[in-house]
Amino acid sequence: MPISLIAMLKPFFPRYYRCMRVIAARFFCLIGGLLLLAGFTAGAITLDANPGTFNIGDKVHISGHVGIPNTIAVYFFVTGPGLDRAGTTLENLNLKAGSGYFTSAFVHPDGTFAYEWDTAFTVGPLLPGTYRIYVVDVPLNLDRLTDREEISISSINVTFLKHHSTDVSMGWGVPFAAVLFSMGLLLMKKKIT
Repeated sequence: MPISLIAMLKPFFPRYYRCMRVIAARFFCLIGGLLLLAGFTAGAITLDANPGTFNIGDKVHISGHVGIPNTIAVYFFVTGPGLDRAGTTLENLNLKAGSGYFTSAFVHPDGTFAYEWDTAFTVGPLLPGTYRIYVVDVPLNLDRLTDREEISISSINVTFLKHHSTDVSMGWGVPFAAVLFSMGLLLMKKKIT
């Protein structure tokens, strides 16, 4: 059974033993409370990403700074038209964020982080409209972010327009020319043989 420092001093200061215990308990409660308070309010997440308008298929660059010491990673999720209201991962809009599914980015020792969301390779229905991208310091989605005083969270709005069309309009002239060319080859082959 471990013996505390105060218990070891009891034989030397029997008269002050109880007072020392009360003072020590108050001291440790005060110090512990201050450390907890300092730990939760030490910093926040700031985003450098410029919210804006993008086309579906574009890359959205998200970067920022975490003011919380010793943070290893930040976690992203997105909400918007047709998506789960608690948030989904950025890579797969069909996966509800949380329960192990998150988009994350490494936080460098200086507190900076960066992530590039390539919407051309996103799985799921990315529809035209305004989406909100959240960055948090703990892997929780909106349904589980109940005590926001203890959790650092930041968000930006991004608007997506329709996908750029990559179809090449060939018109009716090309297929008709192809038919004439094929017929000409067939006629030339018959005359040669």
